[in-house]
Amino acid sequence: MKKSIIIALTAASLATPAFASSYPVSGRWGLSTESKPGPIDCTDKRVISFDSPRRFDNGGGVADYRVIDIVRESNTAFRMTEEFNTGQIVNARLRSTLRLIDPDRIELALERGGTLKLKRCS
Repeated sequence: MKKSIIIALTAASLATPAFASSYPVSGRWGLSTESKPGPIDCTDKRVISFDSPRRFDNGGGVADYRVIDIVRESNTAFRMTEEFNTGQIVNARLRSTLRLIDPDRIELALERGGTLKLKRCS
């Protein structure tokens, strides 16, 4: 009896999904240097959507990223490792830092590609 319970518990633990990291923000964010409070109209802007555990970018070289690891450096800064695939590249890694400026503004500092200033979309 004990042996069958241990086998059942082991099988159940192997069947549970791995918990992925999630982004510290969610929703749609548009490229903007505007500092006024509140969301912006993102029509005709580069938009990055955070939908944990994925990030979508309508204006970059890669459209779809998957978060692998997030390390909180402070209450407002997060170091991230993401993975992406393209037709020519498989399982590439990208490191970046996401910084929360205020509830409607963030900065995404890419390891290669500079810093993107983003504002929440309305």
